[in-house]
Amino acid sequence: MEQRVIIAYVPNRAHKAQAINDMSITSLTVEKFNDGDEDKYLIRSPKEIQLILHAIAQKKLPAVVYFNDEQNFIKTIILTANEKGIWIDVGPNEHDNKRILKHEDITVVSMHQGAKIQFSCKHIEMAVYAAHPAFYCPLPQGMLRLQRRDYFRLPIPMDMPLKCLVTPKSDKPADPVEITIMDISIGGVALVCKEQYVKLEAGELYPACHIELPGIGTLVADVQVRNLFDVTSPNGLITKHAGCEFVQLDGKMSMLLQRYVGMMQSRLSGR
Repeated sequence: MEQRVIIAYVPNRAHKAQAINDMSITSLTVEKFNDGDEDKYLIRSPKEIQLILHAIAQKKLPAVVYFNDEQNFIKTIILTANEKGIWIDVGPNEHDNKRILKHEDITVVSMHQGAKIQFSCKHIEMAVYAAHPAFYCPLPQGMLRLQRRDYFRLPIPMDMPLKCLVTPKSDKPADPVEITIMDISIGGVALVCKEQYVKLEAGELYPACHIELPGIGTLVADVQVRNLFDVTSPNGLITKHAGCEFVQLDGKMSMLLQRYVGMMQSRLSGR
């Protein structure tokens, strides 16, 4: 395979490490849309796409590369971009890097001027960026740019917890279990599986999950697990987090959720 070489400034590896350490995975999750809904956020100008990617690279902003149908990811940074393509730093795990190269396309999520940036890369190759290995792919044909109001995720305060009642997948009838919610948005929830007996599967659909919204009502929704990842706390405790999407949330449930998010924003801003 041809190696694409670019001679340029190599970002300080300490800067990359700091960017990744400061990264909040929950803010860099993949946004999903119904057919056609993403058009109002879509940028198609190659020049504008290049300028945004170049700015992200210059500021060494964190990025997440999702692969394997968005069930796996690596934390990284965008190295540079020009009118032909984009260079992305490889991950620390060689096995993951090889898996990424085997996929037809990947999804990259980052931030630019307070907006979430999301795009797909196709035909990923292993390349060389200033004597260091890097992923290379052609400049994306489109890019989603979402302002914070379009994807706002409400962090759940510890003194006002929310639980998601989920029925586990099982060959036998199973009782629903409560799973702690880390944040919630119109599009989905991030779950913290602290409970040892809870086992969620990436890609699985869990129907009729219940979330009691204090002062508002009960949200009932089908939830699909988009990705799973482990988080290690400062004391060494490892917990599994699940990024989940609400599937075809109906108008009534969507209204309940919007009322709850608005109410909580008002309460938290008054603290």
